[in-house]
Amino acid sequence: MLSRQMLPPLGTALLLAACAGLSGGDPDLYQRLTARDVALAAGLLQTTLERAPDGATRSWNNDDSGHRGSITPTRTYLSAAGHFCRDYREELSVGGQSGRFDHVACRDDDAASWTWL
Repeated sequence: MLSRQMLPPLGTALLLAACAGLSGGDPDLYQRLTARDVALAAGLLQTTLERAPDGATRSWNNDDSGHRGSITPTRTYLSAAGHFCRDYREELSVGGQSGRFDHVACRDDDAASWTWL
């Protein structure tokens, strides 16, 4: 299991993204994100998981790097441990390449933040 933080620092975010149950995309896309890309994506992820209904897509765009991405919650449920969890799809476009990744995040024990499984 990787570090459980609401908004991981850049190195942790890249490692987390590269290891957290990716499907349908090239994890190398994460290695090519800039620090600003990661900050935009991480901020959007937290607010999207917190506020967006299933099926609603929220997007970020970094005009400086030309990279962009989106987050779409696909399912919200209660885990066996009693935590709220969300399946979500992340789409990235980095340097002309794109990928789609499926992830899971759950509320932590004190329900103050989302943690990645």
